[in-house]
Amino acid sequence: MTRQGRCLPLYIEQEFADFLKCGRLEYGFLRVRCETCHHERLVAFSCKRRGFCPSCGARRMADSAALLVDEILPPRPMRQWV
Repeated sequence: MTRQGRCLPLYIEQEFADFLKCGRLEYGFLRVRCETCHHERLVAFSCKRRGFCPSCGARRMADSAALLVDEILPPRPMRQWV
C-alpha cells in the first residue's frame, strides 16, 4: 500500500506484529512444573488477538461456546444456536 501512497492503519500493523510473536518462546513464556513427577514444560505467551490470529480466535470461540453450553443455554436437546 505504500507504493499507492497509502499506509496501513496503525492498529493493523500492531495486530500483525503481535500475530508474528504469538506462541513463540523467544517473546516470553511460563515454565510449568508437575509437583508429582517434576516434569517441566514451557508455555509461550499468546497475542490474545481475535481479529487476525487463528489460534487466539479459535480459543476465544471455544471459550464462548463452553460458556453458552454450561451457563446460558437450557439443558434441552438443541440442533443449532445463532
